[in-house]
Amino acid sequence: MIKDFDMLKQQLAELAEAVNKFESEAVQLRVVELVLEKAPRKDIGFSEESFSHYVAAPDLSGLMRNGRLRKTKPSESARGAVAALNDLIESDFFSEPRTIGDIVSHCEEARGAQYKSNAFSGPLSRHARSGVLAREKNADGNFVYYKP
Repeated sequence: MIKDFDMLKQQLAELAEAVNKFESEAVQLRVVELVLEKAPRKDIGFSEESFSHYVAAPDLSGLMRNGRLRKTKPSESARGAVAALNDLIESDFFSEPRTIGDIVSHCEEARGAQYKSNAFSGPLSRHARSGVLAREKNADGNFVYYKP
């Protein structure tokens, strides 16, 4: 089996307190490997070759290719509900009365963006108070918004 099992057990008990201070399991494993002399002794230091397949963070995945950093174009950030609403106000979308449900379904169909109706309720009421849009209740008791 294992030679000097009792001695190894005692060494691990002494080492456990120091190893457990490291939060990273990878660091803990590396320390134990070094102590038990299971790690390759040829290169203990850091080199570009030894870490060529590691990526520093999840958002950098895909940036490393063959050990080289690729340059990528920054993607355009997603547009929010307020920006989509402002685009609809500038267009002729509110030339006829629209409910919040109409706005949500239009954004899903035409723009491919899914918003909750409560994302539009605050901005719509502000636009109604400022006079950019007019607001009144329809026969169902829902507010409809249109350009005055």
